Amino acid sequence: MSVCTDCNKNELEAVTLQPNQEGECQSIVHETVCVQGTVIITPSLVSGTSTSFCVGNPIIGSCPGDLQPSCSFTVSQNICVQIPLTFSATASAVENGVVCGVPDIGACLGTTVCTHSIGFYASNPTFTNQLITNAGGSIILGINNLGLSFTVTTANSSAVLNLNTPSPPAPANPPFANQYQALYAQLLAANLNALNIQAHGVDVCSFALLAIEDANQFLADSPIGGTSGAPDYQEPLEQFNTGGAPGCPVHCTE
Repeated sequence: MSVCTDCNKNELEAVTLQPNQEGECQSIVHETVCVQGTVIITPSLVSGTSTSFCVGNPIIGSCPGDLQPSCSFTVSQNICVQIPLTFSATASAVENGVVCGVPDIGACLGTTVCTHSIGFYASNPTFTNQLITNAGGSIILGINNLGLSFTVTTANSSAVLNLNTPSPPAPANPPFANQYQALYAQLLAANLNALNIQAHGVDVCSFALLAIEDANQFLADSPIGGTSGAPDYQEPLEQFNTGGAPGCPVHCTE
């Protein structure tokens, strides 16, 4: 034992601890417990900026019917509330006004859907061909056999996704050859994304449905050898497939 002094000149004893010469044995113990809590879901409705439009021509005279100071109506929306739970702390606010559903395990159905690129579908033929099989075994790019329409099956899906759609119907000569190959590939990927989204119980966004419909019509109307305009129909499909389309799912991490 030694002696030292501090700033106040007080004498302190400094003790040097000696290591334990005996062997030590450390153990870890645990207990499994069940933590219970109550999840409370509260309603929230926020109105965005409204927009009004004229309907028909102006009316000469008064509005038909009884005038009211305001109009009101009831609108409702089914909502899947996804709730992350940490069983060490909780917070809740209690109000009336929600109709409870049936609780279930996992994330809300459909909230995790996303879109894949043509590269993903080309690199994952098992996943790709299962979607085609689930769709009845074929996907028509175009409308039946009109114009430059092409029917995709599990046997030729890889060729389409790798920009090798057979010619005919694909144009064989530039500049339309490459343009149509890209269109076929993006249109097939868009159809596959739509099928995958529907398989998750989610409606396909209107942007994608319109882009697919327009591309199908363009192929059906195309003459032998192709025509100009394929990139105009390919680009919206690519926008949807890569997660950049408005109102549509984001792109998956591939």
